[in-house]
Amino acid sequence: MNNLQVARLLFTSPTQAFTALKEKSVFALPMFLTLVFGAAVIAAYYSKIDIAWFNDQVLAPAARKMTAEQQQMMAARMTRSVLLWSSTISAPIVTLILMVVGAAYFLIVGNLTNIRYSFNQWFAFNWWAASPQIIGSVASLLILTLSSSTQIGTSAMQPLSLNELVFHKTMSEPGYALLSALGLVQVAAAWLTYVGIKAWSGRSTTFCLVFALLPSVLVYGIWAFFSFR
Repeated sequence: MNNLQVARLLFTSPTQAFTALKEKSVFALPMFLTLVFGAAVIAAYYSKIDIAWFNDQVLAPAARKMTAEQQQMMAARMTRSVLLWSSTISAPIVTLILMVVGAAYFLIVGNLTNIRYSFNQWFAFNWWAASPQIIGSVASLLILTLSSSTQIGTSAMQPLSLNELVFHKTMSEPGYALLSALGLVQVAAAWLTYVGIKAWSGRSTTFCLVFALLPSVLVYGIWAFFSFR
């Protein structure tokens, strides 16, 4: 089964899509689209925003701990070109690293719980489970393209996040980054991960939920603890 066939099944029958992945671990399509659209969103964001406004927003939380001279030095380093190129290049690299770490987690825990698949299979699994991010990136590009303002928070890159849909915190408020990173895309990805684990393991609902969601619960739980202290 090729990439397009798996993608079609993911919309119509996710369980069958993940079952097919066990036999042939294809992942070129979701990997390419995730990396390209992710980088495109970041490039579009830093090409459009008011850099002086952005720097003020980013530096505001630390302003009390920095002298005026330190703030000026920091702002001087945060030019449009530096932010644009460093973020656009680093984003795909970070995504790849996260996918490798995720595949390693599934491989190790799978071996410990007698769910034995290869690293390549789990790597493909990860890309397809995370594919809702592609839809999120397309939505982000539409928002950035249609917006007439240049004073746009980074949560605009996640228009389906809790912050954009519900809380509307500013960049300088506690919890902004966390609430901007959590939303409908992450819920959809978590659900696909659960469906995939269920299809690959045949274990109980409780087992599959714990296996699928444990890393996210730990990461976001620790993040929330420090965000709202």
